[in-house]
Amino acid sequence: MNLKDELNGIISILENKQFIKAHDLCEELWRKYKNDDKTREESFILKAFVNGIAAIELLNMNRITHSQNVWKTYNKYIDLINELDSQNKEQYKIINKLICENKDKLSAI
Repeated sequence: MNLKDELNGIISILENKQFIKAHDLCEELWRKYKNDDKTREESFILKAFVNGIAAIELLNMNRITHSQNVWKTYNKYIDLINELDSQNKEQYKIINKLICENKDKLSAI
């Protein structure tokens, strides 16, 4: 799976704190790759991102309990970044860092 350009775009969007746009792009990519046997396992990283970004959106809306529930799905799949051999690992790690940093800032409020 070669998503570098799309993932770099998501990184830029997250750096600008455009969470809804980043969520939609991650979900679009996840849907694109989840039904292909060659990319299915890696698509779960994208699913983690969809849920991680949704958790941030929910925190922004002060929907704490729902955010915590969505974050559980993020946690279920995020370790795949380190487990899978992927040419996109660097971008995945950056996206993951941005998600965690933004969630932590909101959780501290």
